[in-house]
Amino acid sequence: MSLHENFGSGNSDANPDLKPNDMVMTPRHIAKQMIGFYADNHLAHPHDISPDATILDPCRGDGAFYNQYPDDRTRDWCEITEGRDFFDWPYKVDWIITNPPYSIFPQFLEKCFEVADNVALLIPLAKLVSSLKRINMVMDYGGIVSMRVIGASKCGFPFGFPAAAIHMKRGYDGNTLIEMWPDEEE
Repeated sequence: MSLHENFGSGNSDANPDLKPNDMVMTPRHIAKQMIGFYADNHLAHPHDISPDATILDPCRGDGAFYNQYPDDRTRDWCEITEGRDFFDWPYKVDWIITNPPYSIFPQFLEKCFEVADNVALLIPLAKLVSSLKRINMVMDYGGIVSMRVIGASKCGFPFGFPAAAIHMKRGYDGNTLIEMWPDEEE
């Protein structure tokens, strides 16, 4: 049975109150800015997306992230509502950049770590650090390269907690950059 088999029907393996409208789409300008954190400065930042990298959006939704991945990178997607379940994804990729489903976040994070060398998620900051098990999972994977903090309302999210673009990297043991999300340039 897929974890998503009962998506939208109150699956007790996920969030018992999950409804199809629980999907909150990331505004395109926020997704574009987040992708830019990792794609624009490969020579200046060695952890950024290299030109030969593969990128996966495991929950494409309306394409806010996927449609803005750099055109010169190999990219693919999953979307449960279109019959492409991320939990069935069999391949390795260099990067995952997305806004994940929060109701199944621990399982989703585990799958991300299984298939990607770099995972960049737009999530409520507390979602990552709300359990010791989750923190240990991140540390066993590698570590956090950067956290860029933003108010959830700027992302259009219906909660008051701060959100962040959090980049985790397999085998990473360097320092973690923590900064406020830069103001968007017009």
